[in-house]
Amino acid sequence: MAAGRPGPALTVGIPLVILAAGGYFGYTKFIKPAMDEKESKAKEEKLGKSTSLSGKQYGTMIKMAGDPWSGYSTFRKEPQLEQELAKSDIGIAYFDDEKYYDQNERMKALAAGDLDVVLTTVDAFLQHGAKHKKDGLYPGVIIWGIDESNGGDAIFLSKDKKSFDDVKPSDKVCYSAGTPSEHLWDFASLSFTALESVKADAGVVAKDCWEKLEKGEVQVAVLWQPFTAIAEKAGYPKVFATGGQADDVIVDVAVANRDYVIKNKGALEKLTQSYFKVIDGYLKDPAAHGKFITADCGPDCNGDQALGTAVLKGIDFLDYQENMCLWWGQCGKPAKMVDRIGRTGRLLQAKNKLSAGDMPKPADVLNDSFLLTIKSAMDMKAKLAAEVAGKDSKEAEAKLEAKEKEYTYAAEKAKDDKSATIGTLNLPSIYFQEGKASLDPNAESVVDTIGDRLKSFPALCVHVWGHTNSVGNAASNKTLSEKRAKSIVEYLQQRDASSFPASRFDVRGFGSEQPVMKDGVEDKNASRRTEFKLFNCN
Repeated sequence: MAAGRPGPALTVGIPLVILAAGGYFGYTKFIKPAMDEKESKAKEEKLGKSTSLSGKQYGTMIKMAGDPWSGYSTFRKEPQLEQELAKSDIGIAYFDDEKYYDQNERMKALAAGDLDVVLTTVDAFLQHGAKHKKDGLYPGVIIWGIDESNGGDAIFLSKDKKSFDDVKPSDKVCYSAGTPSEHLWDFASLSFTALESVKADAGVVAKDCWEKLEKGEVQVAVLWQPFTAIAEKAGYPKVFATGGQADDVIVDVAVANRDYVIKNKGALEKLTQSYFKVIDGYLKDPAAHGKFITADCGPDCNGDQALGTAVLKGIDFLDYQENMCLWWGQCGKPAKMVDRIGRTGRLLQAKNKLSAGDMPKPADVLNDSFLLTIKSAMDMKAKLAAEVAGKDSKEAEAKLEAKEKEYTYAAEKAKDDKSATIGTLNLPSIYFQEGKASLDPNAESVVDTIGDRLKSFPALCVHVWGHTNSVGNAASNKTLSEKRAKSIVEYLQQRDASSFPASRFDVRGFGSEQPVMKDGVEDKNASRRTEFKLFNCN
């Protein structure tokens, strides 16, 4: 066919193509950016403002939120973490928004996919994650432990009191509702007899509770740093604190959205590697870490380096080795994270904050693959080093080492120091056969429960005091009550000698010397008892 002008169809088609091209250009140049900006603003209004520390945008931005807890400062403000992630074109979009200080809102956003990673505590994850299940599963998985509170959260009393046994039913407690402070109070009120009936006068934040304690509006206050350091400096009795007194009660964790774990595994691997590299740097230079923490806590620390150091002292940052060995059970030890999920779940159920049906299996909410990625890299490095040294690379493997905290006890020295007393534990009654000191099979299961409870207070010593009623010979009763107390301790030692050395116990029998009175008359059943009182002894 001879060349010529386009036919009618093409003559009409060309302008249409030009119009379409022009429309696409206009859409991409003007309309789409406007729509994206509008969508971005709408999302920002929904999520709150996010920031990377430098304000830069990277190829992958991990959306994250937490609260002002100093243990999360690395994610909020640490330039080293941003620099490490930037090498892989990854950044953190951190939403430092007050609405995410609400643990339930944090978990809700994780479930919706609005957040990729949330920083939270094990108790908050269990309690609020249950409300936002998807296909019967919690909205996220724990990928590693961040820290455990090591005195950073504590319970203080008014200056007229020395122990929990001095607290009256008419007294009031202040804790920050919906925070780890409430969980610590739940733990304490279930553990100590005198705290069962204390009424709450809750605050919004720890500062509120500190002010109420100082003004005499409450007699018990649950505080976190820096207010624990401030209250202690002001002379208020710090009776009970996280750490050895309340072991692993408050544990902070990183929780990743389930879909994000699958779709963005590489980004989470880089986040894990970069985070623990920064944590290793902290351990090598604690002074620099202390300055960073002081700056992070802002007006609460007011530039006071001593307060910043106190804040840091109250937080046990979990490094990679501790995570792998102690918390995830990769060194032949039981996995503490599995145990903590079980213990925390039972406590929440006892307080009617979690149903038995909502309690997850640990395997369904734990994901160790990101920690294991570091282990694989460490093993490869060890094998290459072995090959260079001319050794068998098959046997080369990076050694994981982490030790549990060790405690020494001196119950004998502190047994008569009343200022060391913390309080009487709320425990099930142990019954003995009439005139007998040995435990019967029914009583053994009760003592097993008591032993399990005592392991939650590994730094503390225990008064085990036996009592009888006034029936019978006073001297015989005193001997019998001491034998019964001894039989309980001996049973505990047979079951777990390392947790219950003799140096941890003050065993006594008082016979009928301290009867329980009701309306001026001895309550003979109540008088027959064994008391367990915790006290400081190391």
